[in-house]
Amino acid sequence: MNKLFIASNNAHKIEEIRDILLRNNIELELVCPKDFNCSEEPVEDGETFEENAYIKARFYHDLYNLPTIADDSGICIDYLGGRPGIHSARFLPEMSYPEKCAYIVDIMKDIKNRGAQFVDCMCFIDKDSNVYYYKGVNEGEIAEKVAGTKGFGYDPIFLIPEYNQTEAELGEEYKNEYSHRAKALKKWIIDAKDKL
Repeated sequence: MNKLFIASNNAHKIEEIRDILLRNNIELELVCPKDFNCSEEPVEDGETFEENAYIKARFYHDLYNLPTIADDSGICIDYLGGRPGIHSARFLPEMSYPEKCAYIVDIMKDIKNRGAQFVDCMCFIDKDSNVYYYKGVNEGEIAEKVAGTKGFGYDPIFLIPEYNQTEAELGEEYKNEYSHRAKALKKWIIDAKDKL
């Protein structure tokens, strides 16, 4: 079975990628830095999702010489001028994600424009060191309250208007079919099956 290196130790993200691949009949052995007892990490100092995804993919591809996929993702909130964006993981670093979500809902309690996007950019470097990018965007709104327990990160405040539920309420079935990461990964699946 072909190996695919996932440039992340985020167990939620890896499981999500595994589920999406299986739903699309793609069987690969997924490996990540933990599998190699790797404690080295790249410095994500890019200014875009694409740059940060490339930095991670290139770092691990050069380290292990395996086809590597890395993504950089985040929530972009209209009211905050597109922030936290690429800084989503490092936004309000003193707070846990539940605290961050509660804080965002609180500062937006009187705001009418609640538009937001989840953005995911994947960078794939194949066995021959060719570089490819795939982007997925999910449009939504910031919910008026934190809701749901089936997600992680900002899922409990990312409202999908047509369902009137957050991604954390809709859970895996929704996310693995329609999330920003699922959209990017499906583009990769169509394009990259023969590049492993």
